[in-house]
Amino acid sequence: MQEFDTLIAVDWSAASVPVKGDNSIWISRRAKGQQHVLLNVPTRLEAEAYLAQQITESQVRGTRLLMGFDFPFGYPDGFVAALGQGVSQPHWRTIWETFTALIEDDARNRNNRFAVAAALNQRMGFAEGPFWGCPAKQAGPFLSPFRPKQHFLAEKRLCEVPVPKSQPGWKLAYVGSVGSQGLMGIPVLERLRAAHGVHVWPFDPLPASGAVQVFTELYLSLWPVGQYGGPCKDADQVQAMTDRWISDQSAVLRWMTARYPDVVYAEEGWVLGVEPTT
Repeated sequence: MQEFDTLIAVDWSAASVPVKGDNSIWISRRAKGQQHVLLNVPTRLEAEAYLAQQITESQVRGTRLLMGFDFPFGYPDGFVAALGQGVSQPHWRTIWETFTALIEDDARNRNNRFAVAAALNQRMGFAEGPFWGCPAKQAGPFLSPFRPKQHFLAEKRLCEVPVPKSQPGWKLAYVGSVGSQGLMGIPVLERLRAAHGVHVWPFDPLPASGAVQVFTELYLSLWPVGQYGGPCKDADQVQAMTDRWISDQSAVLRWMTARYPDVVYAEEGWVLGVEPTT
């Protein structure tokens, strides 16, 4: 497979107000023969606009663009079936379209993610989850601040099991949570995918050569992070990711062309860089 010309890593945020610095959106961009770019944007809509610009430029120039995001692209096997959705399309597409239809997010980061999580739990008929974790004022009959005592669906996806520090996509709050980022990030990527024809790895087959724009899932703590002189850990993590990717594209391409379990392509997705399970 042909190497990518431009590599972007994004540390996402589910903040409910515009914010910069720690726990906000950081973007690292490295391109062959160009200076590194580090951005910190306060809202998801601003990040979406920047990504749309990068995708359009890549398409005009005919380049290969890889964009990575630190939130789950899929959920444990059985999620779509539990929602009672049909099977007329790949399960991951059902997840993305369901989230996009339900999530509300405005220019000030105000959003309804906890209400959506509660509605999804209610649709599945699981009072204790699988989505969990919220401020006390957001708790209710179908959303608990506490981890479920019993998991009706797997707590983690196959790609998360071999990574001890990884957090489940069901977890919406507290240290290390990524669940809220998934609820707020997937609708952004779905809009960009639909508008620009972006490929989503590992769900979509990728062209071996020629222009292409690709979304992939990453885990910013998968490898040790060096000192990059950023103002916070988040800034250093995205810089470390794009630095590693551009320094060893052979590994990136090996991961992208490896064979994973069938459920990965249908519903669960995979974190780029986690070795395939046997």
